[in-house]
Amino acid sequence: MTIMIALEGTAALSGPVECVPLRIFVQARMSSRRLPGKVLAPFRSKPMIAHVLRAATQALPGDGKVVVITSDDVTDDPLALYVEHLGFPVFRGPLDDVLSRFRQAAVAFPCAWMLRISADSPLIDPQVIAAVAARCDFDGDLVTNIFPRSFPKGQSAELIRTASLNALSDHALTTDDREHVTPYFYRNPKDFRILNIRLGADLSSSASHTVDTLDDLRRLEGAGDVSIALEDIWEERS
Repeated sequence: MTIMIALEGTAALSGPVECVPLRIFVQARMSSRRLPGKVLAPFRSKPMIAHVLRAATQALPGDGKVVVITSDDVTDDPLALYVEHLGFPVFRGPLDDVLSRFRQAAVAFPCAWMLRISADSPLIDPQVIAAVAARCDFDGDLVTNIFPRSFPKGQSAELIRTASLNALSDHALTTDDREHVTPYFYRNPKDFRILNIRLGADLSSSASHTVDTLDDLRRLEGAGDVSIALEDIWEERS
C-alpha cells in the first residue's frame, strides 16, 4: 500500500541559519520496502509523521530546532511538501547514503549535536527524547538509549556529536554504516566515548512501537498513549 497526500502551500525558514547546541533531525522517507508511504499514513486522524513532530517539539521547543531530513528522490516530494506545510524546515539529501545526508544537514542547519529519531515511531515519548537531549553536556561522541537497548523499539533516540560524525573515515564505512548512520560507533566502542541511558527495568522485549507493516500501523493506532517511567534510569559509559 502506498499512501500519498497532496497539499498546497509551504512554509520554511528564511534568512541565515545560526549554529545552535542541538537540533533534532527526524529521519524520514516515503520509499519503505514493506509499507511505502508509511510516514504519511493516516494515524489517529493525522499523518504519522505529525505525531513524531509533535513529540519532538514538546521535547525541544523553538523555531528551527526540529528538522525533517529526507531524500532528494522524487518519491519524497509529497513528504517534503507536507512537512513544509506544517511549518517545519526540511533538508533533502542522498536517499541511500543517510550518513552523508546527516552530515550535509548539519551544514545547512548548523549544530554541535544532532539528535536522531525516526519518523516511523508515532508513539515516541517526548520525555525519552528530552532525557537524551539533556545529556548534550556529555564530553563524548554519542549519547544513546540502544547500547544496549532497554527501551522498547520505537522509543529510540541518538544524540550524535556533529564533529565526531564528520570525523569518521569514509574508507572505513560500510554500506550498512551509511544507511543506518551509527553502526560504526557501536561496532568500535573502544574508539569512542559513548553514554548509554538504560532503564532500571528492561523493556526491550516488550511490544514494538515502530511501524514497519500495515499490521503494526493498525495495532499501534488502537494502543494507548505511551509514557515511559524515567524515574529509574542509569548511565553507562564506554
